[in-house]
Amino acid sequence: MNREKIIKQRGEIVDKFVNIEWIINAIICQHYFGKVMINFVLEALYDEYFSFALKRRIIEKIFPEIDKSKLGDLNRLNNIRNYFAHCTDGLFIGKKSEGEYVPDPRNHSKPLNFDLLHSEFIEKEKEVNKYLYKLYLSIGGEAFIDE
Repeated sequence: MNREKIIKQRGEIVDKFVNIEWIINAIICQHYFGKVMINFVLEALYDEYFSFALKRRIIEKIFPEIDKSKLGDLNRLNNIRNYFAHCTDGLFIGKKSEGEYVPDPRNHSKPLNFDLLHSEFIEKEKEVNKYLYKLYLSIGGEAFIDE
């Protein structure tokens, strides 16, 4: 198991998931305020008690006709993010010489395969990001490029 590689993958996944959460925050603001309100994002949506699950549920209420497969992919991205965020530090089992591993929290006898999880995340993230951005635009959201 290559710890340095996992650390790099974790950074990439967390970074990409932050982008997904920003789009979700923008959707919530756009729906309720007609524009992105940075103070609301910072004071409410970024509060540690304002969970991703709650944000996802609000998105479902805003878009009752949401594509359930994309919602499933969004949930899976969050699960993978959680694996990388919470299962990669200090939980290596076995001796390095014998092949240490990180146990799957849902089945402790199986190791997590971070390479497969990383590949799955990268594959799904692009489509979920595009889908969420289209939802944002569909409710009047705008994007500006600073020049």
